[in-house]
Amino acid sequence: MLNDTLNIQKHRPKVLHHYIESFNIYRFNDDRDIQLFPKGVFELVFQSHDDFQHNTAYSAGWKMRPQNFIGGLHNKSYHVKPNGKKNICVVVEFKPNTAKYFIPYKLDNFQNAVIDIFEIWGTDAINLSQKIAKEKSDQNKVNLLESFLIDRFISQKTSVIDHALFSILNSRGFIEINTLANDATLSAAQFRKRFKEEIGISPSQYCKIIRINTTLSIFENNFQNSLTELTYQLGYFDQAHFIKDFKSVIGTSPKHFIQKH
Repeated sequence: MLNDTLNIQKHRPKVLHHYIESFNIYRFNDDRDIQLFPKGVFELVFQSHDDFQHNTAYSAGWKMRPQNFIGGLHNKSYHVKPNGKKNICVVVEFKPNTAKYFIPYKLDNFQNAVIDIFEIWGTDAINLSQKIAKEKSDQNKVNLLESFLIDRFISQKTSVIDHALFSILNSRGFIEINTLANDATLSAAQFRKRFKEEIGISPSQYCKIIRINTTLSIFENNFQNSLTELTYQLGYFDQAHFIKDFKSVIGTSPKHFIQKH
């Protein structure tokens, strides 16, 4: 649901297709701000200029962001604005719970945050950003990124949290935390702690994001039903709970969102 301010080209990974959803090239046609919504995934972002700003629930107004950064899991929508025209962002969109194979830190450190890649990979990251900036071909930019990530792959075993994540995605976010904890043979407190460390956000917040992303997908596909019908189609017990969830993530009611978009 992005407006004509932004053009997006998606490139599929050649090797890391189990871990990366896509390499996205964002081209901003003007300097209007756009609203972005939480996806429940990490992103690695390289910007053509250092004058991008964002306005998030935690930044308290417009704030400059690093030119190149890892974006952790957000639990609310946020706005991004380039200070100028013809700016470009090259973005690695990881698949759910796969950033841990490349980032050597507990992922809850990245919640609602943007962390300069220098803090993660040092001068190697700076050298990579310079190469990407000089490269004219989009595909070559993507190749540089994928090669960089292949060299930093961290091999590890599948965990019970991976299985829990699959259950959340499969249920579209409508699953009890106690059920997930029992399936993982953990106490509820142990499960919440491990989930937040591995995924980067609490399981209840993650479930909510998945529920709202399901809603946005329905809106994008020529939504014709009433909100009451949608409430029960999604799996909510009542419309009040659905509206509360939606507003807490998107920042406005479903009715107002439909009217605006």
